[in-house]
Amino acid sequence: MRHFFSIVLFSFLALIFASTKDLSAQSRHLSSDGVYNLTELNLGYGLQGNVQPNEIGFTGISTLVGYWLTRSLSAGLGAGILAYNGSNAIPLYFEGGYYFRPFGLGKTRFFIKADAGLLFRLNGDVEPVRVFGNPNAGLQIPLARHKDISISLGFFSQFEQKLQ
Repeated sequence: MRHFFSIVLFSFLALIFASTKDLSAQSRHLSSDGVYNLTELNLGYGLQGNVQPNEIGFTGISTLVGYWLTRSLSAGLGAGILAYNGSNAIPLYFEGGYYFRPFGLGKTRFFIKADAGLLFRLNGDVEPVRVFGNPNAGLQIPLARHKDISISLGFFSQFEQKLQ
């Protein structure tokens, strides 16, 4: 596990300290007007760590259609598919985010976001519908015009009400 974090940290630093010439051409990459699409690969690891359904971790993919309300404020609706240790689910969610002013090489931006919505069970031994919330923070790093990578850390929490 320690090696994984070392690799992620090294990759992150390599992106930030890439050549100034290449990154300076990307200084106006941030489209902050109108509609945008965000496709994400998701990877999570649970804090509980036991063998109960949906507590060890998940992987998945999601897509979001968003709208820039201002140069810093965005909102959107998303959907995807997530594979847990005890089930598979489809998330339908709302996301709101605030992006701070660009800084450093290539106009990297710090952001805070919050996702909230419903998880609909496809299979497994969990409730058919669960509510989730995910506050997170991270960095958006430009790679090319209209192409960014973001690294974030969140607290993805699920809530279910047992049906009698």
